[in-house]
Amino acid sequence: MNYPKESDFMTDKSSSAENTLSNTLANELLIEVNKAKIATASILTEIVMKDINKNSIAAVDKVLHTKIGKDYLSAADNGTLEKQAGMVPSIASTGRTRRAFWKGRADPWAHVDPKKFPQGKKKMILLTVSLAGFIGPLSTTIYYPALETIQRDLDTTETLVNATLSMFTFFMAFFPLIWASFSDRYGRRNLYLISFIIYILGSIGCALSNNIALLIIFRGISAAGVSSTMSLGAGTLADIFYPEERGAAFAWYTCGPLLGPAVGPIIGGYIDQAWGYHGIFWFLAAFSAIVLFLMFVFLPETWRRVHNLPAPGEKENHKKSVNPFASLELLKFPNMRVLVVYVAFVFMFMYLNNTAFTRTYTLQYGLSAGQVGLCYLAQAAGSILGGITGGKCSDRVYKETVARNGGVGWPEMRLGGIFMWVGVVVMALAFAAYGWTVQENAHWAWGLLCQFVLGFSLMSPNIVINTYLADCFKSRSASATACNNFVRYITAGVGALVASVLVDKLGNGVLYSICGGILLAAAPLLFIVYWNGRKWSALREAL
Repeated sequence: MNYPKESDFMTDKSSSAENTLSNTLANELLIEVNKAKIATASILTEIVMKDINKNSIAAVDKVLHTKIGKDYLSAADNGTLEKQAGMVPSIASTGRTRRAFWKGRADPWAHVDPKKFPQGKKKMILLTVSLAGFIGPLSTTIYYPALETIQRDLDTTETLVNATLSMFTFFMAFFPLIWASFSDRYGRRNLYLISFIIYILGSIGCALSNNIALLIIFRGISAAGVSSTMSLGAGTLADIFYPEERGAAFAWYTCGPLLGPAVGPIIGGYIDQAWGYHGIFWFLAAFSAIVLFLMFVFLPETWRRVHNLPAPGEKENHKKSVNPFASLELLKFPNMRVLVVYVAFVFMFMYLNNTAFTRTYTLQYGLSAGQVGLCYLAQAAGSILGGITGGKCSDRVYKETVARNGGVGWPEMRLGGIFMWVGVVVMALAFAAYGWTVQENAHWAWGLLCQFVLGFSLMSPNIVINTYLADCFKSRSASATACNNFVRYITAGVGALVASVLVDKLGNGVLYSICGGILLAAAPLLFIVYWNGRKWSALREAL
């Protein structure tokens, strides 16, 4: 609204009586204009304050983007209204509200639905959280080639060196529960930044450790920090992508965690040869600092807590509900319980395979540590390709099923794709094929081919399950992921622990045939969720 300026009505005071009359009329008109401005400001202030009290940022944003809102905000900035009205309770005169306004103006995306972010911004967020998700798995495997160096330099036992691995794994299982319980209430960005600072400090502590006790402690601290990415990443993607986009987004996001275990041993082996195991942790600290900078610059807050704040009387109880095990409460829902059982078997056998793989290809095929590290790329390549393909197929199945259903969709529609079910069967067969290939001492390339197929088929259903959980538990997507990760990392640790013993007792052929048979027997669990999930969701929403 362009208001007339006082100079537009003022004339030369030395003019004739006619001009004097014009001046009088102009002054009266100016008074009326100021009254109109005061009335407009009062109405706008009432609207804004009312909507703020209702926690409706979207309504405030809508008002501010009108012409009147922009003029009023400009006037509030320079105090024009206060000078002219004196009595108007403007936003400029209320400190707390003005801080809320300044926060919104400083961040142009603060009042925008994250799902409506431009595609370029979404892709940058996806890249950033994928890099963050890459660091945790990278940290798990990067110093495998340096275990003997650590044992020798710190003059300790193999058991204590392995304890550094166990500490990291179990902390990776537990701490995502803590991050998720706060993330689904207080947002993602700040927790990302805080957790990465913790991880960097832990990595520096590992680099400076001169005895095994300190190394174990700082490995635990590092895991506590970097474990946030396991739950925050899924929550962030659920915040910014629509259901029909999430499958592809989760597929690309999973590339980071899949690349970590593949390239970790390769990077760690060469760094250990050049600078010793200390150099590995300095590398992790430096690389994480770069990712922290990218998050600070490119990662906005994507979680909109303001849309579901509790009523004033509920605020205190809400704060009391924040606890480290809040995510595990989701296990009371049948679809969550059934899915985590299947995922637990998959990851237990995957870590069993990955742990025994190094021993098999070192002792049986005589490859060096660096060569074995390169062999891990076979499974990683299959996993990445399977994840991307599975995510896109999941989105296509969801869109087509929703279209056939008249535009109405629900999460279980993702579980109906034939691609996922083929992946479930092929994964079980790939385990058995790999076991008998190495059992019969076939050429090492055949084993790598089986590893590629295994990685591809393993990630196909896993991507669908992760996306399903994000869709099913929209408001607690980070907690759902943390709950899933807690169970699968516990069983993964067990699989890694018993791998060597089982290979010695049963042999590769029998062992991996048993793994494949159990996975086939567990496959109907997915069908149970597909068939009953919608009914369970209705019961969950009724609670």
